[in-house]
Amino acid sequence: MSALAKIKQAGFELTLVGDSFEVTPASALTQTHRDFLKFHKVEIIAELAGSVRKDNVSCGICLHFKCYNSHGRGAGKCLVAGEYDLWSETLHSCIKFNASIEHVEIPPPRPNAITVTCYTPNGNPIEVEARDHDHAEQLCRWNPEPTNPRPH
Repeated sequence: MSALAKIKQAGFELTLVGDSFEVTPASALTQTHRDFLKFHKVEIIAELAGSVRKDNVSCGICLHFKCYNSHGRGAGKCLVAGEYDLWSETLHSCIKFNASIEHVEIPPPRPNAITVTCYTPNGNPIEVEARDHDHAEQLCRWNPEPTNPRPH
């Protein structure tokens, strides 16, 4: 039984309001109900909105993904799901996925820039501009070429 069905079975009605919901009768909510609603909030909103879990999406092309790097790839976090330390290429299922409409091309490295080939968890190479030689060495240590890359 879904979280929405369970809370309705407890005698409550939920109405979608923007990216949240209202509960009626709110005065009948106990702390247990409130905790349940907080824990299942994303699931309940998705069901109220009729959202469908999207499979095999990557955070890197989602509007909600905030990359830690200026080049827009690699590690980052989801601004709506509260998940941290995600990788832009990691494939997963998501009910909050919202593909960016405008494709933004990552600019090529500056002339005479120090570039390093790094590897994603899937084994895909990406060219990353390093700040200096020490940074280039760190990038090489942190992102070596995988011996057994993960399947795509």
